[in-house]
Amino acid sequence: MTRAYDNRPFVARREFLKISGSSAAATAFAAATGYAGLVAAPVQAATVPNSALKTLTASQARIAVTIARTLFPHDFLADAHYMNAVAAVDAKASADAATARLVQEALDGFDARFTLMPEGAREAKLRSLEGSDFFKLIYNETLMSLYNNADLWPLFGYEGSSVEHGGYIDRGFDDLDWLPEA
Repeated sequence: MTRAYDNRPFVARREFLKISGSSAAATAFAAATGYAGLVAAPVQAATVPNSALKTLTASQARIAVTIARTLFPHDFLADAHYMNAVAAVDAKASADAATARLVQEALDGFDARFTLMPEGAREAKLRSLEGSDFFKLIYNETLMSLYNNADLWPLFGYEGSSVEHGGYIDRGFDDLDWLPEA
């Protein structure tokens, strides 16, 4: 039996949630945990400031943000945090002509519809680039901009180095309240 709506494009639950509420969820999460100042509004292609980018266009920056989010998907992070990685790639491209050419050629190979593709299709596209200099560049810049950013550590549940606090002992890591009494 065919229903009238069976021919409509299917949107997976994860894609629907990302489209409809990723920024709202991130804001709610941040407000609930006390880190509301860390979550910025998501970056849309039309709101990427051209003055902030030296070599990338706004549409290329949006594709690069989508690449960074696909590589390191965190639903609770706003696109603005991924834009930091794109800004680092843009800065490297503006400082070196060979890097600029590499980034421009790689991003020109992406269709503007890449940002609307299902997650699996985006992953497949990126797997085809794995090992390329562009992939290594955007991977490393995203890795460093997300996980080497002390302002984002609380969102990931990481408290930072323990050395300057006397180590992990007596900082809640020896609290075994969840174990039954012996």
